[in-house]
Amino acid sequence: MTTAPTHWTDFDKLYNLPDPRPYFRGVETGDYRMPGVMASALRRLIPVLAAGGGEPVKLIDFAAGYGAVGLCLRTGQSMTGLYDYFRTDASTIEDAARFADMRAKGGSVAPHQIDAVDIADRALDYARTCGAIDAAHTDNLVLGPPGPALNDALRSADLVYECGAIGDHVSTAMSALLAAAAPNRPILLLSPRPRVDLAPLQAALAGQGYGLKTAVPGIRYRRAFSPSEMREELAAGIRNGYAAEECTVGDYFRVDLRLAVPEERDSEPLLQALSGLAHDTL
Repeated sequence: MTTAPTHWTDFDKLYNLPDPRPYFRGVETGDYRMPGVMASALRRLIPVLAAGGGEPVKLIDFAAGYGAVGLCLRTGQSMTGLYDYFRTDASTIEDAARFADMRAKGGSVAPHQIDAVDIADRALDYARTCGAIDAAHTDNLVLGPPGPALNDALRSADLVYECGAIGDHVSTAMSALLAAAAPNRPILLLSPRPRVDLAPLQAALAGQGYGLKTAVPGIRYRRAFSPSEMREELAAGIRNGYAAEECTVGDYFRVDLRLAVPEERDSEPLLQALSGLAHDTL
């Protein structure tokens, strides 16, 4: 981009390029932090999910884009570290080699597999080439049911996560995802901002026997790209029943990390694992 973005819709042309640099350089202007926060959450949850089992923990990265969560998780980088890296031009082959080196030095993470879902096929190709994800699926769950490959992944998934990218479509997408996963009942780790009406999501999850709990409140998501975008965010949050001050943390959009757990499962070990997240990342 030749100028800083003023609204999230400015990224429509940047979200599915072969080179992720225009995207990362754009979101850096708002200090977008959520993939790094999600990676920190996963570092705490994966050992809990792995307890007592010998298989890698199976994760679904929903609306994965260029695989920023996987890059942060597997290299130990924060989003700040990724922003620093992507300021310099390089080829995808060079990126893949550099990230492989970072993964080797990034600290141990319990064995896991990441299946990524996004309609942005070129972004997913980049993420897979650079080792941020293990498998890619371009199914659009808002428009229809998943295909056989994603179905198989969902039926063995332990946890599905998303970083707040799908907005008001979250209830439709999660309903389709859980229906496809059945009889498997994966945990969901979701990041809806106050601008998203939670009522449809809560109703959809309750209909499938899931409870939605706030695991980590008051996370700094990113700064507004413009005063008008901030006004829009506050107005949407107020329509959804929040006070204006509940929609932000300082000059950042606020997001609460929410955990959706099947009613037959004890959520306490998961909530306890996330209890220290605030001290590290908020």
